[in-house]
Amino acid sequence: MTATTLVLIGRVVFGAFFLIAGIRNFRHFGERLEILTNYGWKLPAPIMAVGFAVQLLGGLALIFGIWTVPAAVALILFLVAATPLYHNLFMFQGKERDPHLYLTLVNITLAAGLLLVIADAS
Repeated sequence: MTATTLVLIGRVVFGAFFLIAGIRNFRHFGERLEILTNYGWKLPAPIMAVGFAVQLLGGLALIFGIWTVPAAVALILFLVAATPLYHNLFMFQGKERDPHLYLTLVNITLAAGLLLVIADAS
């Protein structure tokens, strides 16, 4: 396989991850609105909708190779905002910290992968 084919496959799989997350979040929007941040408050519905739209539209953009750099930047900003709100590992101790540490590392890895998407598109 050529490097171009591998990048295409990777970008489509990457985009599908965010597309699926966006679809699932919109399908369960009412439930998502009830989830408290790590700070004990709920995000307003319009802010949640914008975040989920970034996931959905950013995923589609990556899949179809349209506006990949703005989409990747928007997805990185989404991850930068969502991670401390819902996975602030510094607010937990012991076993309670484990899932937040894992999800923080996942989000950092996703952001790093999006940097690779940006580098390839540049």
